[in-house]
Amino acid sequence: MQNKETLSKPQASYLTKLKGVIFWSLIRHKYLVPVFSVAQAAFAIAIICGMALFLPQLDDTSVVYLSSGALTLGMIAVGCVLAPQIVSEAKQNGIFEYQRTLPVSRNIILLADIIIWGIASVPGVIMGCIASVLRFDINLNITGQSCLIILLTQFTLICIGFCIAYWLPPSAMALATQVIMIGGLLFSPITYPAERLPEWSMYIYNVLPFVPISNLIRSALFVTKSISLLDLIVVVFWAVVAFILSLCALSKKE
Repeated sequence: MQNKETLSKPQASYLTKLKGVIFWSLIRHKYLVPVFSVAQAAFAIAIICGMALFLPQLDDTSVVYLSSGALTLGMIAVGCVLAPQIVSEAKQNGIFEYQRTLPVSRNIILLADIIIWGIASVPGVIMGCIASVLRFDINLNITGQSCLIILLTQFTLICIGFCIAYWLPPSAMALATQVIMIGGLLFSPITYPAERLPEWSMYIYNVLPFVPISNLIRSALFVTKSISLLDLIVVVFWAVVAFILSLCALSKKE
C-alpha cells in the first residue's frame, strides 16, 4: 500500500515510479525469478554439453552454432515461454487488472516487467558463455556492441512473449509458446547451419525474429561474420510491433 501511495504522488518522477514498480514486481516474483534463472542456466549448459554428444565430430562451425544456439534458445525459453505463462497466470488471478489500476503510465508497467525478465535471463547467458568457453575452448567477443545485441534480443523476445500472453487466452497461449520452443529447438536453424534445411523454409525463418536473433548473437559474440543489417531490421521491427501491441493490451478498456 505504501508503494502505491508513493507512486501516486504528483512529484514522483518517471524513474521513481519505474523503480517502484520494479521493486513491487521483484517482491511478487521473489521466488520465481531465481528459480527461472537457475533453470535457464541449466538449460543452456544442457544444450551445449548434451547436444554435442549427438554429433560425431565437432568442427568449428558446429561449436559456434551450438554455443550461440544455447544462448538464443535460453532467452527464447525465458522471454517466449516462461514469462508468458506468468503473465497468463496474473490475468487469471486478478493481478493483471490490479496492475492496470496503479497510478503510473502503462509503459512503466510494461518496462518494469521487461526489466525483471531480462534480469532473469542474464544467468543463463552468463552460464552459456562460461560453458562454451570451458567445453569448446572458444573465444568470445565481449564488447559494448555484443552487450547491446544481447539486450536487444532480450527486449524483443520478452515483448513477443508478453504480446502472446496479453492477447491470447491461456489455452492458445500455452500452445503458441510450445510451438515456438519446439520449433526453435528442433526445426529452426539456430543450433545448426541453415544449409541443412530446404531453401524455401528460409523465406519463412528470415521474416520471423528467432533465426535473425541467433544470427546477430553469432555475429556479435563469435565474430563469424559482420552483423547483417537485414537481421537487425527484422529484430527491431518485431521488438517495436510486439511492444506496441503489448502496450495496447495494457491500455485497452474492458
